[in-house]
Amino acid sequence: MYRYHPFYPPTQRPYPPIYSRAQPSYNRNYPPVETKTFMSSAGKTLSLMEDAQKVLQRIKTSDDFSSKFMRAAQQSNLPEVHKLLQTIGTKVQPVVSFNPDGVRLVFDEKLGQVDCCHLIVIVRWM
Repeated sequence: MYRYHPFYPPTQRPYPPIYSRAQPSYNRNYPPVETKTFMSSAGKTLSLMEDAQKVLQRIKTSDDFSSKFMRAAQQSNLPEVHKLLQTIGTKVQPVVSFNPDGVRLVFDEKLGQVDCCHLIVIVRWM
């Protein structure tokens, strides 16, 4: 697909672009890498993914659950939506928002006092 108007041929450059000067190389001293938080955050995110998988599996396999969930969301009945999500038995309760196109579930976790990871799942229903 052309990015330009279909009646005009794409422009061809006769030669590759010439860069005026080479980028200078800097000797930067970086602090030593500390992977403890990074690895712990990855572990927490895996746990969030398991919870998200449980929710998506229930939506996929249960027509009754899906219809109740959509009906409550259409009526902007957030307490009912949370109550339905609690029946799944996830460790983390997602933050839920919805619009006419679908639902957005945000699973987040803390590592001590630090917000370490967020998993955002968007599912369309229209």
